[in-house]
Amino acid sequence: MNTKKMSKIRRKAVTFLVIWIKGLLNKKEQANVTIKNVFSLLPNQTHYYNGDSLKLQPWSLKWIVKKLKKNPLLTYDELNAMLQPTERDIRRYKMIKEGPIKNDT
Repeated sequence: MNTKKMSKIRRKAVTFLVIWIKGLLNKKEQANVTIKNVFSLLPNQTHYYNGDSLKLQPWSLKWIVKKLKKNPLLTYDELNAMLQPTERDIRRYKMIKEGPIKNDT
C-alpha cells in the first residue's frame, strides 16, 4: 500500500486507540492519556490462540490498522460495532448452552 495512505491509516488507528482507552477510564485518568503514552497503557499481547488458529487481539494497533486498510472511511463507532455479537451469534450461543428446542406435545 502507498506509504502516504498507510501513514494516514496509522495516525487514525492511534487516535482510535486513544478514544478507546479514554472510554475505559474515569474522568481524572482520561486527562493523562495522550497519543505519546497510549502504547504504555496497552497490553503487550497482540495475538491470541483460538482453537486451531492464531488471531489478532481486538483493539490492538495491528487489528485496527487491518480493519482500516479494508475500509479507510470507518468511524470509531462502526469499528466498535464490529465487535458486538449479531443476533445470529446470540442465538447460536443460546442453542449451544441450552440445547435444541423441544416440542412437548
